[in-house]
Amino acid sequence: MMLNAEQIVEKKLLRLENSKGKPAQIGYDLSVKNVREVSRSGAVLVDRTELPQYTYISPIDVPVNKDGVWEMKHGFDLAPGYYELEFWEGCKIPNNYVGLIRQRSSVLRNGALIHSSVFDPGFETDSMGCFIAVFCPLFIERNARVAQMYFHECEPVAKGYDGQFQKDKQRK
Repeated sequence: MMLNAEQIVEKKLLRLENSKGKPAQIGYDLSVKNVREVSRSGAVLVDRTELPQYTYISPIDVPVNKDGVWEMKHGFDLAPGYYELEFWEGCKIPNNYVGLIRQRSSVLRNGALIHSSVFDPGFETDSMGCFIAVFCPLFIERNARVAQMYFHECEPVAKGYDGQFQKDKQRK
């Protein structure tokens, strides 16, 4: 069964203390906190993952025309490439749920695809992340809602996730 936004919030599957997102119909919209460019590849090994090298993208002010009026927006000016998105929202997934992230249509319409792995039962983090492949130059305003997280209920697993990415170990 796929949960609706009200159930996601009620079951406290997401950490929303710093959230700039909002409930959608079947998921919760996630908001951009930081962006890092993947600047050198890593390695997928039998016993671990060696992370690639990342470079933080500094937010800048860009003029945006809205109905004939120019205003400055603070965000990330992305050239075509591959980036990690860090969200304001975190998660704490019980052993009987699995989470997925999918891009919002506005990202897709602007020539970019958001990729996410499965968020396993038992996974916990203060700020979630995923990746975005940008095919056309794209400006993303900081705090903009770019993706949606949704959850499916599953049979409980005996042992939840406890790998190298649990509780932000890799970001510290």
